[in-house]
Amino acid sequence: MRSGFTIFGIAIVALTLCGTTAQAEEIRCQAIRDSAQCVAQPECWYDAANNKGCLPGPAPDSDPCSNHSGESICNTSSFGCTWNTDEETCVSKTP
Repeated sequence: MRSGFTIFGIAIVALTLCGTTAQAEEIRCQAIRDSAQCVAQPECWYDAANNKGCLPGPAPDSDPCSNHSGESICNTSSFGCTWNTDEETCVSKTP
């Protein structure tokens, strides 16, 4: 009966240790408060748009034009943006 508890205990420890690396990565990225130090880490990205700070994992793909809130800024942007009058948003020009 004792060997059954030992195997169960080893399984619990193994499952706990497997999740520790990912959790440590998440905690380490979230502990960085400086945006420059955050983006210098290849496994972290800085979410300034949503004011969430340094987050683990790769940065999501985003349209650089989506940050422009006005038509005049959008149309003069060097990113190749155009104003979408139907949705009142700035979007990338499609080639």
